[in-house]
Amino acid sequence: MMSETLQRSVSIGSKKASDPIDLFLEHHRLFRKHTLMDASSLFRVIAEQVYDIQMLHFEVRMECVRFMFRRSSNFRRFVVGNFDEYLWRLAKTKTAGTMLELSALCHLYRRNVIIYEPFNLGRLVTYSKDYQENLRIFVTRRGHFDSVLTMQDVDMAAVCQAVAFKMLYKHMFRIPDVSLAVEWMLHPETFKCGIDFEFDPRGKVIRLLCRNGRSFKLDSPESTLCLLESYKLCPFHNRRLALGRQSRDLSCMLGFLQQNKQPFCYLIAKSMDPYMYRNVELTSLIETRRDAKQWDIYMGDYNFKVGAKCQVELDTNRRDLLSTCYIQSIDRNKSACQVFIEEQGKLVNVPYDNLHPLPPDEFKAWDLARKRRPKQPRLLHMSRMKRQFHRMRNTSSPQSRRSSPRQYFKTRGQSFETRLENVSNRPSPPNQQFGPDQKPATAPPINQFPMPPPVAIPRPVFLPPPPPIFGPPRWMPPIRPLMPNHLMIRPPGPLAFVQPPQVVPPPSMMPIPFVVHNSPLVFGSAYGPYPPAT
Repeated sequence: MMSETLQRSVSIGSKKASDPIDLFLEHHRLFRKHTLMDASSLFRVIAEQVYDIQMLHFEVRMECVRFMFRRSSNFRRFVVGNFDEYLWRLAKTKTAGTMLELSALCHLYRRNVIIYEPFNLGRLVTYSKDYQENLRIFVTRRGHFDSVLTMQDVDMAAVCQAVAFKMLYKHMFRIPDVSLAVEWMLHPETFKCGIDFEFDPRGKVIRLLCRNGRSFKLDSPESTLCLLESYKLCPFHNRRLALGRQSRDLSCMLGFLQQNKQPFCYLIAKSMDPYMYRNVELTSLIETRRDAKQWDIYMGDYNFKVGAKCQVELDTNRRDLLSTCYIQSIDRNKSACQVFIEEQGKLVNVPYDNLHPLPPDEFKAWDLARKRRPKQPRLLHMSRMKRQFHRMRNTSSPQSRRSSPRQYFKTRGQSFETRLENVSNRPSPPNQQFGPDQKPATAPPINQFPMPPPVAIPRPVFLPPPPPIFGPPRWMPPIRPLMPNHLMIRPPGPLAFVQPPQVVPPPSMMPIPFVVHNSPLVFGSAYGPYPPAT
């Protein structure tokens, strides 16, 4: 009974396949691993089955081109037209691979191939009897290629995937009790029957035991990091908290799970389960392209964007010579574009088909972080404009608090004194009695300090002497004082004449004459509009 409970069959970490072709293959213990539907599907499949990773699809493509160029005598007769032109197009990622490239790759990597077709269990294509290994490839009617795995391969791939993800989250991110969190999130029925704890000779909890026979080794606080915002609130990572002994031995991960909080998403939990196999490559590529489409980001493919760095073909006779450029503008119909040639330092109009992306090792992806746009000024409605106008008028009035702070403090002080008088005049409660020498304490009144008017402090200003002019020595032209202008708006109230301080200017400077119009010193002087001649 317990062995049946512990035994689990490896499943796919997704919904049940709805494609009848996939159901047909699963019925015969085969699994079809879907590949991204683009022009590099064949090279992705070969890279995965030869190098165990799909990211080397461009290198596999270039190896295929070089191998076919070296063996041009064997492959030239299968190509209609110019063979060099065919290889040049094959080197571009927008050209899809065919059965001819599949045969070249089988000879290159010394493999035979088992080709699966819809509702067909496969046919073996033997290129040489000396080749010991086989490739399992599914080919659709549209020329798309997928990988085919046996269930034994799926079991081994699930374990390898779980080990890789657990090493990442446990040893690099240092998350405590990763295996316990995966079991709690994916198989909660394991803990419904009850749990027990295993202690070491010192009385410390080292293992969590389930009633169905599963056990999970618990991590120590020295080798993990706290999941809370502050480790000081965690009794597992902060031994100074005086809590129960058993609660101190249990990590913060168990508290997260009991509060129905997810330490990581379910896709990561499925990847760390050795009984589930996920198509991580396909999921990652789909999410990346979705984000690129949403934020209009260039991802190094043939879907060029303005500002992208790519390669351009300037001379159609020498297609092997490509220049690095930056796209400045693209036609609406994607027929022509304007690029900036980095080598020549000039703008050139070229056809859109002459653009090619950079190699994957030279391409740098754009930042996927969301950019904050500056706030645009909102339109002022009539009601909002009226409120602002009334606020400005009330603020500029002399009775407002901002324009007359003395009145504001005076009013505030009177209201505070009145409130204290009201409190002191209230009858005391019957339980509280004061003696003959005791009186209820009252706050002292607030003293009203008159604020002095602002005082303008004149400062002398010195300017360099005027340049010398032609004339007799020690002679200066008469200075005509500025007369009062009747169009000037005079401020209300009397005007006062401010006499500047008697500061002696430096010998190389001369003082500015201080003249205040409408003052009695100006009108009562003996001089007329022009000073007398000297």
